[in-house]
Amino acid sequence: MEKSSLLSGGKHYDLLVDWEKRLLTEIPFLSYFLTNFQPPIRTILEVGCGTGRHAEILHKKLGYQVTGIDIEKTMIEEAKTRLPETEMLVHDFLDLKIFNQRVFDAIISLGNSVGLMSASSDFEGIIKRFAQLLRKPKGLLIFHLLNTSKERSGWSAPRSINTTEGEYIFLRGFSTSEKFVHPEILTLYRPKEATKWEMTSTGKANILRINQSKMISLLKKFDFTNIKVFGDYQKNIFQSSDSVDMIFVCES
Repeated sequence: MEKSSLLSGGKHYDLLVDWEKRLLTEIPFLSYFLTNFQPPIRTILEVGCGTGRHAEILHKKLGYQVTGIDIEKTMIEEAKTRLPETEMLVHDFLDLKIFNQRVFDAIISLGNSVGLMSASSDFEGIIKRFAQLLRKPKGLLIFHLLNTSKERSGWSAPRSINTTEGEYIFLRGFSTSEKFVHPEILTLYRPKEATKWEMTSTGKANILRINQSKMISLLKKFDFTNIKVFGDYQKNIFQSSDSVDMIFVCES
Protein backbone atom coordinates (compact mmCIF):
# COMPACT_ATOMS: atom_id res chain seq x y z
CA MET A 1 0.00 0.00 0.00
CA GLU A 2 1.38 3.38 -1.01
CA LYS A 3 1.52 6.28 1.42
CA SER A 4 0.67 9.77 0.24
CA SER A 5 -0.42 13.12 1.60
CA LEU A 6 -4.12 13.86 1.69
CA LEU A 7 -3.13 17.25 0.35
CA SER A 8 -1.13 15.86 -2.56
CA GLY A 9 -3.71 16.97 -5.10
CA GLY A 10 -6.41 19.62 -5.06
CA LYS A 11 -8.70 17.71 -7.42
CA HIS A 12 -8.31 14.58 -5.30
CA TYR A 13 -9.22 16.56 -2.18
CA ASP A 14 -12.33 17.98 -3.86
CA LEU A 15 -13.53 14.45 -4.58
CA LEU A 16 -12.95 13.41 -0.98
CA VAL A 17 -15.09 16.19 0.54
CA ASP A 18 -18.87 16.39 0.18
CA TRP A 19 -18.78 20.08 -0.64
CA GLU A 20 -22.47 20.50 -1.28
CA LYS A 21 -23.23 19.29 2.24
CA ARG A 22 -20.46 21.29 3.89
CA LEU A 23 -21.17 24.60 2.19
CA LEU A 24 -24.88 24.29 2.95
CA THR A 25 -24.12 24.78 6.66
CA GLU A 26 -20.76 26.54 6.73
CA ILE A 27 -21.54 29.47 4.43
CA PRO A 28 -24.71 30.56 6.31
CA PHE A 29 -22.73 30.33 9.58
CA LEU A 30 -19.92 32.49 8.22
CA SER A 31 -22.33 34.92 6.59
CA TYR A 32 -24.27 35.41 9.82
CA PHE A 33 -21.22 36.55 11.78
CA LEU A 34 -19.51 38.42 8.95
CA THR A 35 -22.54 40.48 7.93
CA ASN A 36 -23.62 41.32 11.47
CA PHE A 37 -20.18 42.45 12.64
CA GLN A 38 -19.35 46.07 13.37
CA PRO A 39 -17.38 47.83 12.07
CA PRO A 40 -18.15 46.21 8.69
CA ILE A 41 -15.92 43.46 7.32
CA ARG A 42 -14.25 44.16 3.96
CA THR A 43 -11.09 42.03 3.93
CA ILE A 44 -10.90 38.35 4.91
CA LEU A 45 -7.88 36.07 5.28
CA GLU A 46 -8.72 32.39 4.91
CA VAL A 47 -6.06 30.20 6.54
CA GLY A 48 -5.89 26.72 5.03
CA CYS A 49 -8.05 27.84 2.11
CA GLY A 50 -7.64 24.55 0.25
CA THR A 51 -9.13 24.64 -3.23
CA GLY A 52 -10.98 27.91 -2.65
CA ARG A 53 -14.52 26.65 -2.15
CA HIS A 54 -15.34 29.05 0.70
CA ALA A 55 -13.38 31.92 -0.81
CA GLU A 56 -15.25 31.62 -4.10
CA ILE A 57 -18.63 32.19 -2.43
CA LEU A 58 -17.38 34.82 0.00
CA HIS A 59 -15.90 36.82 -2.87
CA LYS A 60 -18.22 36.24 -5.83
CA LYS A 61 -21.57 36.06 -4.03
CA LEU A 62 -21.04 38.02 -0.82
CA GLY A 63 -18.60 40.64 -2.11
CA TYR A 64 -15.71 40.30 0.32
CA GLN A 65 -12.07 40.87 -0.61
CA VAL A 66 -10.56 37.48 0.20
CA THR A 67 -6.93 36.41 0.52
CA GLY A 68 -6.30 32.68 0.73
CA ILE A 69 -3.22 30.94 2.07
CA ASP A 70 -2.35 27.24 2.06
CA ILE A 71 0.92 25.39 2.36
CA GLU A 72 0.02 22.91 -0.38
CA LYS A 73 0.83 24.09 -3.92
CA THR A 74 -1.76 21.91 -5.68
CA MET A 75 -4.53 23.30 -3.47
CA ILE A 76 -3.67 26.85 -4.48
CA GLU A 77 -3.36 25.87 -8.14
CA GLU A 78 -6.92 24.56 -8.01
CA ALA A 79 -8.13 27.62 -6.06
CA LYS A 80 -6.70 29.93 -8.71
CA THR A 81 -8.77 28.23 -11.38
CA ARG A 82 -11.85 29.33 -9.44
CA LEU A 83 -10.55 32.74 -8.44
CA PRO A 84 -7.89 33.89 -10.93
CA GLU A 85 -8.30 37.52 -9.84
CA THR A 86 -7.99 36.79 -6.12
CA GLU A 87 -4.81 36.67 -4.01
CA MET A 88 -4.08 33.00 -3.33
CA LEU A 89 -0.74 32.25 -1.70
CA VAL A 90 1.34 29.09 -1.29
CA HIS A 91 2.99 29.80 2.03
CA ASP A 92 3.30 28.84 5.67
CA PHE A 93 0.81 30.98 7.60
CA LEU A 94 3.14 31.00 10.63
CA ASP A 95 6.07 32.47 8.67
CA LEU A 96 6.49 36.03 9.97
CA LYS A 97 7.85 37.19 6.61
CA ILE A 98 4.47 36.75 4.95
CA PHE A 99 2.06 39.73 5.04
CA ASN A 100 4.64 41.99 6.74
CA GLN A 101 2.58 44.82 8.29
CA ARG A 102 -0.75 43.89 6.71
CA VAL A 103 -3.84 43.23 8.81
CA PHE A 104 -7.27 41.88 7.91
CA ASP A 105 -10.78 42.71 9.11
CA ALA A 106 -11.53 39.01 9.61
CA ILE A 107 -9.68 35.69 9.66
CA ILE A 108 -11.42 32.36 9.07
CA SER A 109 -10.01 28.84 9.20
CA LEU A 110 -12.29 25.86 8.70
CA GLY A 111 -11.87 22.15 8.02
CA ASN A 112 -9.71 21.67 11.12
CA SER A 113 -6.79 23.49 9.46
CA VAL A 114 -5.79 24.89 12.86
CA GLY A 115 -5.70 21.38 14.29
CA LEU A 116 -3.49 20.14 11.45
CA MET A 117 -1.10 23.08 11.98
CA SER A 118 -0.76 22.06 15.63
CA ALA A 119 1.37 19.08 14.60
CA SER A 120 4.24 21.45 13.76
CA SER A 121 3.44 24.32 16.13
CA ASP A 122 1.68 24.61 19.48
CA PHE A 123 -1.69 26.33 19.61
CA GLU A 124 -0.21 29.34 21.37
CA GLY A 125 1.89 30.23 18.33
CA ILE A 126 -1.14 29.89 16.05
CA ILE A 127 -3.36 32.12 18.20
CA LYS A 128 -0.57 34.68 18.54
CA ARG A 129 -0.29 34.80 14.73
CA PHE A 130 -4.04 35.31 14.39
CA ALA A 131 -3.79 38.25 16.79
CA GLN A 132 -0.93 39.81 14.82
CA LEU A 133 -2.87 39.72 11.54
CA LEU A 134 -6.25 40.99 12.74
CA ARG A 135 -7.21 44.65 12.81
CA LYS A 136 -7.43 46.25 16.24
CA PRO A 137 -9.77 47.00 17.70
CA LYS A 138 -12.64 44.83 16.57
CA GLY A 139 -11.43 42.24 14.11
CA LEU A 140 -13.33 38.96 13.74
CA LEU A 141 -11.81 35.49 14.16
CA ILE A 142 -13.65 32.26 13.28
CA PHE A 143 -11.87 28.92 13.41
CA HIS A 144 -12.84 25.26 13.57
CA LEU A 145 -11.27 22.37 15.46
CA LEU A 146 -12.28 18.79 15.96
CA ASN A 147 -13.45 18.22 19.51
CA THR A 148 -10.31 16.40 20.66
CA SER A 149 -11.82 15.74 24.10
CA LYS A 150 -14.06 13.19 22.42
CA GLU A 151 -12.56 9.72 22.06
CA ARG A 152 -12.52 8.49 18.45
CA SER A 153 -11.71 5.15 16.90
CA GLY A 154 -12.58 3.11 13.83
CA TRP A 155 -13.61 4.00 10.30
CA SER A 156 -16.44 5.99 8.77
CA ALA A 157 -18.78 4.67 6.09
CA PRO A 158 -17.07 4.71 2.68
CA ARG A 159 -17.62 7.55 0.21
CA SER A 160 -17.75 6.37 -3.40
CA ILE A 161 -17.24 8.68 -6.39
CA ASN A 162 -17.28 7.80 -10.11
CA THR A 163 -15.33 10.03 -12.48
CA THR A 164 -14.44 9.89 -16.17
CA GLU A 165 -11.03 8.48 -15.17
CA GLY A 166 -12.29 5.80 -12.80
CA GLU A 167 -13.86 5.07 -9.41
CA TYR A 168 -12.71 6.31 -5.99
CA ILE A 169 -13.63 5.00 -2.55
CA PHE A 170 -12.60 7.07 0.47
CA LEU A 171 -12.55 5.93 4.09
CA ARG A 172 -11.79 8.15 7.08
CA GLY A 173 -10.39 6.67 10.27
CA PHE A 174 -9.43 7.94 13.72
CA SER A 175 -7.37 6.74 16.63
CA THR A 176 -6.29 8.58 19.77
CA SER A 177 -3.32 8.76 22.08
CA GLU A 178 -2.79 10.72 25.26
CA LYS A 179 -1.49 13.80 23.45
CA PHE A 180 -2.92 13.51 19.93
CA VAL A 181 -5.89 12.59 17.78
CA HIS A 182 -4.69 10.69 14.70
CA PRO A 183 -6.83 11.03 11.54
CA GLU A 184 -6.09 8.85 8.54
CA ILE A 185 -7.64 8.56 5.09
CA LEU A 186 -7.52 5.51 2.82
CA THR A 187 -8.17 5.91 -0.88
CA LEU A 188 -9.08 3.05 -3.19
CA TYR A 189 -8.89 3.85 -6.90
CA ARG A 190 -9.82 1.71 -9.89
CA PRO A 191 -9.15 3.17 -13.36
CA LYS A 192 -11.78 2.78 -16.07
CA GLU A 193 -11.86 -0.73 -17.53
CA ALA A 194 -9.46 -2.00 -14.83
CA THR A 195 -10.26 -4.87 -12.46
CA LYS A 196 -7.70 -4.19 -9.73
CA TRP A 197 -7.90 -1.49 -7.09
CA GLU A 198 -4.96 0.73 -6.11
CA MET A 199 -4.74 1.76 -2.44
CA THR A 200 -3.03 4.78 -0.88
CA SER A 201 -3.03 6.08 2.67
CA THR A 202 -2.28 9.46 4.19
CA GLY A 203 -0.76 7.75 7.18
CA LYS A 204 -1.74 8.86 10.66
CA ALA A 205 -1.58 12.63 11.13
CA ASN A 206 -1.15 14.26 14.55
CA ILE A 207 -3.67 16.77 15.86
CA LEU A 208 -2.69 18.13 19.25
CA ARG A 209 -5.44 17.63 21.83
CA ILE A 210 -6.83 20.74 23.53
CA ASN A 211 -10.01 21.34 25.47
CA GLN A 212 -12.39 24.28 25.45
CA SER A 213 -11.13 25.94 28.62
CA LYS A 214 -7.46 25.82 27.56
CA MET A 215 -8.26 27.34 24.19
CA ILE A 216 -10.33 30.10 25.78
CA SER A 217 -7.41 30.86 28.11
CA LEU A 218 -5.08 31.13 25.12
CA LEU A 219 -7.45 33.45 23.30
CA LYS A 220 -7.74 35.68 26.35
CA LYS A 221 -3.95 35.73 26.70
CA PHE A 222 -3.79 37.44 23.30
CA ASP A 223 -6.62 39.83 24.16
CA PHE A 224 -9.44 38.16 22.26
CA THR A 225 -12.85 38.98 23.70
CA ASN A 226 -16.53 38.10 23.26
CA ILE A 227 -15.53 34.44 22.84
CA LYS A 228 -18.29 32.07 21.71
CA VAL A 229 -17.88 28.31 21.26
CA PHE A 230 -20.26 26.27 19.12
CA GLY A 231 -20.57 22.53 18.64
CA ASP A 232 -21.78 22.73 15.05
CA TYR A 233 -22.63 25.14 12.24
CA GLN A 234 -26.25 25.34 13.37
CA LYS A 235 -24.91 27.47 16.26
CA ASN A 236 -25.68 24.90 18.96
CA ILE A 237 -23.63 25.54 22.10
CA PHE A 238 -20.54 23.33 22.42
CA GLN A 239 -20.89 20.25 24.63
CA SER A 240 -17.59 18.64 25.56
CA SER A 241 -18.90 15.08 25.74
CA ASP A 242 -21.15 15.15 22.67
CA SER A 243 -20.09 17.75 20.10
CA VAL A 244 -18.04 16.52 17.16
CA ASP A 245 -16.74 20.01 16.39
CA MET A 246 -15.47 22.98 18.38
CA ILE A 247 -16.01 26.26 16.51
CA PHE A 248 -14.66 29.49 18.02
CA VAL A 249 -15.98 32.95 17.17
CA CYS A 250 -14.32 35.92 18.87
CA GLU A 251 -13.01 39.43 18.29
CA SER A 252 -9.68 41.18 18.68
